Amino acid sequence: MPLIEDKPKYSAKTLIIIGIPAFLAAVVISTASHQYIHHIADNIFVGSKEYTNMFCPGIKLHGLFMTSPVAAAAGPIWTFFLAIVSFGLYLHNPRNLFLGSMAFVNASSRMPETITLFLQLLLHNKTTLLTDESISLVLLRLNDPTISIVLLCFFSLTIFFLTITIVHDTKTVPLKWLIAAILFILLIPLQDFLWNNIAQLLS
Repeated sequence: MPLIEDKPKYSAKTLIIIGIPAFLAAVVISTASHQYIHHIADNIFVGSKEYTNMFCPGIKLHGLFMTSPVAAAAGPIWTFFLAIVSFGLYLHNPRNLFLGSMAFVNASSRMPETITLFLQLLLHNKTTLLTDESISLVLLRLNDPTISIVLLCFFSLTIFFLTITIVHDTKTVPLKWLIAAILFILLIPLQDFLWNNIAQLLS
């Protein structure tokens, strides 16, 4: 049986010159498309007076008002879809740092908020965290909190293991776990900065 050799790893220079811009581009595309999907879904699904009165006044997050559960859930669903598509393309193009960045950013970006929300509901049966997921649950008006906990548990585990799988399958980046941890830490302030600026464009 022939041995499967690992692909040559990128040098530090290549990661700085190509990898950092690829990561920043992935964050911008992910965050911008996430907010635009919210905006588009809110315009589509809040068209009638009856529907608007049912959910208004809505909840404000990152400068945008969410007035329907569909609009609130549209962002996380779109981000997860981008993660799956990017990861599939990345498996066929394992040396493409942009596809790897897109897969990692979209898979991991929802993890801190979703896991925190899940733990709050699990331990205290309520949440003080304002996220897309919590807004979706509030606007859905679920009577049984167990349903919310099950949904968040499933989603949290899915994006957690997807993120781990993406990093594990990255063969061309040296010290990939350390670099992934650093990028994950940088992702939060970058997203907050972009969310505030994108919201101004959509308001």
